[in-house]
Amino acid sequence: MVAHLSDGSGAPALGPQLLRSWIGYRRRVEQKLASSGFTDRRLPDGMLLRLCVAHEGLTLTRIGREMQISRQGASKLVADLCERGFLSLEKSPGDGREKLVRPTPEARAFLQAFRAARREVDEEIREQLGAEAVRALTALTELLGEPSGAWRSGDIWREVRSRSSLLDLGDL
Repeated sequence: MVAHLSDGSGAPALGPQLLRSWIGYRRRVEQKLASSGFTDRRLPDGMLLRLCVAHEGLTLTRIGREMQISRQGASKLVADLCERGFLSLEKSPGDGREKLVRPTPEARAFLQAFRAARREVDEEIREQLGAEAVRALTALTELLGEPSGAWRSGDIWREVRSRSSLLDLGDL
């Protein structure tokens, strides 16, 4: 059962609706990924893989800095993705204590499938809503969104994790 929260005026509360919508969107994308063979997906995977593809040869220290987590946290995430075949580690030629992180072909295939899944979901939503509703949705997200470039991806995920538990979302 989904709780129908109100803002007091009888209208549904927008915050919980937007968060539920985002979760539903992610679920649709993840279902498409699963149908492409990518069934083992966890929250930071996409962000970390995109970072490693965009800046090949990152160190664990830099990954931690970019994701705003500790080096140990970055090391744990990278180790998991190495075990799953998405990343590889090699010694840094400049610093024997540091390791360089490289994406594997599987990581690149995952990101390609992710982008395709997102495009498919976007197109399905556009077809279901129609042009006028999509314009209204775009206007809403632009009204509520931060100015372009104001958020780094690590900031967004940290915000989602910290704030989603504070919202009264009912049963998702």
